[in-house]
Amino acid sequence: MGWAEKAWDAFRDVLRLQDKVQSLSSKVDLQQAKIESLNIEVAQLKMAVTILLGQAGVKLPPKPPFETPALPGS
Repeated sequence: MGWAEKAWDAFRDVLRLQDKVQSLSSKVDLQQAKIESLNIEVAQLKMAVTILLGQAGVKLPPKPPFETPALPGS
């Protein structure tokens, strides 16, 4: 196998990897949008529960004794 064939094989491999990375990137973007949507819904549910408990005269439950974990990369 000559150097030209090796170069073309390497070029082909890079193109295949680029396609896979682009595919994964689009999947990650979709999952991120779903996660953000779920976060909004959870916040709305928490607010609704807080309002309903306040109207019912129920004391709000204590906050958990732990801190929320830090996001990766922050």
